[in-house]
Amino acid sequence: MDEWKNIIIQDDCLRAIREDLGDLRGRIRTIYIDPPFFSGTDYTLKRLQGGSEAAAPDLHESETYSDKWEGGFEEYLEFLRTRVELMRELLTEDGSLWLHLDTRASHYAKVMMDDIFGRENFVNEIVWKRTNSPKAQSMGFGTQHDIILLYAKDSSKFQTKPVYREHDEKSMKPYRYHDDRGQFRLIEIEAHGIQRTTSRKQFEWRGRTAPYLYKKETLDRWWEEGLIYTSRNGRYSKKQYLHDTKGILVSDLWLDIPPLQGGSVEFTGFLTQKPLTLLLRIIECSSEPGDIVADFFAGSGTTAIAAERLGRRWIVCDKSLVAIETLMKRLKSESMDETIPVSIKRPPIREKS
Repeated sequence: MDEWKNIIIQDDCLRAIREDLGDLRGRIRTIYIDPPFFSGTDYTLKRLQGGSEAAAPDLHESETYSDKWEGGFEEYLEFLRTRVELMRELLTEDGSLWLHLDTRASHYAKVMMDDIFGRENFVNEIVWKRTNSPKAQSMGFGTQHDIILLYAKDSSKFQTKPVYREHDEKSMKPYRYHDDRGQFRLIEIEAHGIQRTTSRKQFEWRGRTAPYLYKKETLDRWWEEGLIYTSRNGRYSKKQYLHDTKGILVSDLWLDIPPLQGGSVEFTGFLTQKPLTLLLRIIECSSEPGDIVADFFAGSGTTAIAAERLGRRWIVCDKSLVAIETLMKRLKSESMDETIPVSIKRPPIREKS
């Protein structure tokens, strides 16, 4: 692995895993896949070409992939199953697979993934708000979200790093107190509501008897550190300073990553392209620098760009030549192609019978 080369494969990932990646079994830390969604659509890459002061540019479309299935939903699920089963074998024991779908297939895929990985290795169903403007529908409500199913190879060995987002106006409101150390909010140190059970013992601390949530030794330490706030009526709280917080802890609702807009700098014209910030979050929280990250439905190549920025080694695969060319252009635009060793594998030319 000392002479590692990132791998770009133009092929169906089923054949690529079977024929090209056998030596990577048990060595990939994170796999993210954004496969077809069972949308019934043929997708294209749209680009403007030509144009001058006297004439508008022409719109050129190149086929990327088809999401139509002659055999219906059963064929689609079998397509996913055979590939995910092989991907699981590539994962390290503490590795994970992130399956990105929408509501057309996600619930059926969840049952399939439970079968492949084991229900005990299901980690999260992540909801990503993929659009700010839902389209009107003749029946039901407009859809605004995608689903990302997160599974661990072995949940007892897998753990994501905590993810934080920046404070917004709402989360800043509690930080309305100030002292010479900065802005802070108050954290309760006494039991209230369901925490205030009959079994919880009360004790006296600095003139106030209450059902404290913490040991006397801990309260004494906070007092010495200047972290205890005393109200006018003599109640105690703990100070939590804004400069000591990393932000707001992110849950399984990812509402803070905006979708790509047509005018975005990173948009390639690939209609199913996902934002770079989405892949940066997934890769950063589930792997370490130097780990191998893979995407077997690479599309516009966002996983490779994110992995490279985060210092991970990467493998991407897509059967579409347009997808591979799009990735290569993105690598070149970031001046990556001159510094990153890349191995490009293409399917063998099969003679017509």
